[in-house]
Amino acid sequence: MCAAMLFASCGTTDSSEDTQAATSSKTGVIRSSERQKLVENIESDKKPELIKVEFSGICKDEIKHHARLSDIYETDYRHNGVVGLIGSPIELKYDSVDEAQITFYYDKTQLRGIPEKNLLLMCYANENESYKEVKSAKLDTAACTVSAPISEQGVYLLLDAYTWYSTWGMDASQYAYDVDKTSFDTDWERECDTGSIMKLADKDWAKKNAPDFHVSTPEQLASAVYYVNGVNSTYGKVNITLEKDIDLTGYDWRPMGWNKANNHGFNGIVNGNNHIIKGMKIKCDYEQCGFIGYGMNVTVKDISFINADVTGTHSTGIAGGEIYGTSVWTNVFVQGKVSGGGEYGAIVGRESAITFKDCSADVTVDGKPFDYFSNRQKHTAETPVVEYYHLKRLPDGVIVRDDRKDMECTWHIELDGVQILERGTTDPRTGEPELELPTDVQWLKGTEGKHTIYLVSYIDGGYVRVSNIIEYEGTGLDDKQTTQKTVKGSIKTN
Repeated sequence: MCAAMLFASCGTTDSSEDTQAATSSKTGVIRSSERQKLVENIESDKKPELIKVEFSGICKDEIKHHARLSDIYETDYRHNGVVGLIGSPIELKYDSVDEAQITFYYDKTQLRGIPEKNLLLMCYANENESYKEVKSAKLDTAACTVSAPISEQGVYLLLDAYTWYSTWGMDASQYAYDVDKTSFDTDWERECDTGSIMKLADKDWAKKNAPDFHVSTPEQLASAVYYVNGVNSTYGKVNITLEKDIDLTGYDWRPMGWNKANNHGFNGIVNGNNHIIKGMKIKCDYEQCGFIGYGMNVTVKDISFINADVTGTHSTGIAGGEIYGTSVWTNVFVQGKVSGGGEYGAIVGRESAITFKDCSADVTVDGKPFDYFSNRQKHTAETPVVEYYHLKRLPDGVIVRDDRKDMECTWHIELDGVQILERGTTDPRTGEPELELPTDVQWLKGTEGKHTIYLVSYIDGGYVRVSNIIEYEGTGLDDKQTTQKTVKGSIKTN
């Protein structure tokens, strides 16, 4: 993949002013009535729609001393996942410039079938506000430009009006259009190696059956992957149910869910229905590799992966690469091999809160037997526990900790062996450590079931226990049912 290349130049906006500016620059004096411009030329394999951005205005000396334009597609993931994004987000910073104007130059051959009339200029100027339309923007189809007078610095973006308005439930009928099915109509197709997926996927079937897919063939499974990676956005929930065993032998498979645009991670349920995925081979030259590459709030159950072969650079596992959010994975079996550096596991590479219930694995990592479902399990088992903090449960059921400020900690709470909560111990309002389990989760003290509560801290690349363990059977506030114990050594997780 090619990073964007930026080139800046400074000049004026027309030939008469060019002569005037050249003369005045020789004397070192710029008259305030001159309109100057700052230009950024953009060359990007990932977002080729936008080729140049220009900022112009009037200032007392050279405009390059008062303004800066930056392509932030590669550096600021907050903006490159905006639905309908066309080209790169551009960050503009300026001061002491009057009659400011921004102009986007686009390549109409790279619009992937999006009509030029759909080009919508948006601005993100304040972190406390959302994106807002620049209503003064003017489209010039002859010059291939979208320009507007502006009054504030911020991040400026071109969007597809149809995608933007329809995503947020607004009437977008006047912007509807037919997509050229032979073009790369998603960022995933353009930016990533899609392997065999797009050779197998049926885009119409995917959109018709989304978001609840019932799959029986490699083609249907590939169509679901296409939908998650290319069409679905803002982590819309997707459910996938296997109706038959699926043989992927011979295909160059790719992960479902990716995070390069911070917008297309997998969120939902994979229900194997006690079926098998056989012969899945994934080889990525990037991180977050597995059947699910990057996911948030994912549940996987009743599925087996046989003869799998997954290679990645970091966060690699057979069923998942990098998964966040508290969830329970049940009856998952994986068999095969995992290769690559960084954090890896037999089932999931990197995860923070998955409970593996009735799961099993027969996996080698880089040719050696590997006994852990995830990197977190491996790190927990291999890191000695030192109990820096002491917890106790008061007669009213409240869990408290001693007052120490030398380590950042997190509450770890399990109910009947399932992790249900993990949150920091620092008050976000004051920055001071909270010495008791926060009041908004005190409902836990009356919940039925076996409670397990302790503190964890991030040490040497992973979270490990740093306090004693409080365990009790909860049926109310009866402290007589409470037992407190200190457990030495590491915690063994199924």
